[in-house]
Amino acid sequence: MSDKQEMFDERYRKVLKRHRQLSRGYVTRLGNNGVIAHHPIGQFRNAISLKALLLPFGILFFLKACIITVLGEEAYATQVTLLNGGGLTEQIGAFFMQMDPISWTIAQLLGFVIG
Repeated sequence: MSDKQEMFDERYRKVLKRHRQLSRGYVTRLGNNGVIAHHPIGQFRNAISLKALLLPFGILFFLKACIITVLGEEAYATQVTLLNGGGLTEQIGAFFMQMDPISWTIAQLLGFVIG
């Protein structure tokens, strides 16, 4: 009996969730099979996920590690010190381009793979 109750509670929670989503606004669409369906309007907080925020940072860390691998640690450090001596924009760039543990680890792995 408790299994049937759990199934009912799960269906009930899904119906309530769908009702809350549709109460914030919905769009009516005609499907390919001729069925009219209501779809909730996408909310802003649902559009931005953690994965969407972390992906650009991961790409930037990887590109920075590629630059470190190609230039070498000493040449990269001299380029960052040159940036540090420039104007405000260059100093901000130097702050973000400083050697960090994540980029250094990725650079070591790339150096091992590339040879």
